This record gives sequence, C-alpha cells and structure tokens, in this order.
Amino acid sequence: MGGGCSAESSWLGCPDTENTGTEIVITDERPGGSLPDDWRPNAADSSAPPDTTPQPPTPPREDNCSPANPTTCFEQPDVPAEPTIPQPTLADVARFAPASVPLVDEPDGVGVVGMPMNFVVDAQTHERTGTLFDLPVTVRFTPVSVLFVHGDGTSRVSDGGGRSWATLGLAQFSATPTSHAYTARGSYTASAVVRYAAQVNFGNGWVAVPGVLEIPTTSGDVQIFEVRTALVDKTCLENPGGVGC
Repeated sequence: MGGGCSAESSWLGCPDTENTGTEIVITDERPGGSLPDDWRPNAADSSAPPDTTPQPPTPPREDNCSPANPTTCFEQPDVPAEPTIPQPTLADVARFAPASVPLVDEPDGVGVVGMPMNFVVDAQTHERTGTLFDLPVTVRFTPVSVLFVHGDGTSRVSDGGGRSWATLGLAQFSATPTSHAYTARGSYTASAVVRYAAQVNFGNGWVAVPGVLEIPTTSGDVQIFEVRTALVDKTCLENPGGVGC
C-alpha cells in the first residue's frame, strides 16, 4: 500500500494501490461512483470554467417591404384577384345600341326609269356608358357596312353610307357608289340595314364583341316614272292635247 497520495492519484480520489512488480492494483473507488472500463486520465480534462462571455444579439431582419418589392416582406401581402369578366355577346350590349337612322333618297322620292337614284345613310360611331355584369362599362358601336335594299328585288352592300350629290359635287341623276337605277316604272319601298361592330371597355382597354349588330333604317317610298320623247310641231300650251301633254 502506498502511504502518500500523488498528484495523479489525487485526481482519482487517493485510492489504495499495490505494486506487485508486474501490475498496479487499485483497490479504492473514486468518490461519486466507479469509472468506466475504458477511462484513461486525460490532461485535457480539467475543471476550467465555461466561457460565459455574453454573445452579441442577432441583428433584426431588415424589412424593405414595398408594393414594388413584395418578396422582401416578412409576411407576403394579399394581392386581390382581378375579377373575371365574361365575354360579352351582342345580346348583352344590344341595349346600348344606337337608334335607327333615316334613309335619304335623291331626288326626293321621285326617279326616272334607267336613271340613277342616290341613297344616303348617315351612320356614325356611337358610344354609351352604363353597367354590364355589375361593372361600369363603355360600349362603342362602329358602322362597318350598309346593306341597301331597293325594293325591286335588288340590293347592294357598301362600306359606307354614301354621300349626297351636292357633297360629291355631282349633278342630279349621276351614278354614285350607293346609287341605283330602276328598270321599270312603279312604286317601290326602299330601305337599308346598318351593320355595326361592337366593342366594350371595362376600364382595362377595348375588347371586341364577336359578330355584327344589324339595325334597320327607316324606309321610304319612291315613285319611278318613265320618260318618253317625241318630236311635235307645237308646244303643250299651243296644243294641250298633243303627244306627251
């Protein structure tokens, strides 16, 4: 048995030891319990106190949240969904349609067989505002063509509504893009149909409505006369019963 307690043995709690010449036998226990079988003294094991130096606080996250850069927001803002607007039809916009326009004929209601009569329809672009699908809307109607119906079984489609002889600087009975010459005398009812293309605007640009809206014009009766010429020797004043008088 050893009588003293070495520095190394004191770490073990000063156990009783016996040196047999070939081995050292430890017969005491370390206070607090036995050591693990694989324990070995380690100079690194020490009773140095832990590092209690306070660490600097973590800086707060910088919040650059803005509508232009929403990805920097701590909480992503709720982006309202745009309302879904159905595709309008002609039936939806018909109540915004322009009123019927008159059909004008030249000369006024009277024509001559074989000589052109001029027909004019003054159709203009038309806009109206209102509510559609519970949303404010502007509806635009643009004339794209005019169908002229002459009343004698014939018709003509024109890109425009035509212009008067005076506007064109032409004499009466001159041919125009919207004129018609009747081939027989009689009374005819002439009419026209204006074809409009429709567009809608809910505040985010113009959207075309499929199809065209047809709006009839007023109708008018025309009387067509036949003109005959003859050589006579006296005027109708001189001979009221003469040919053509």
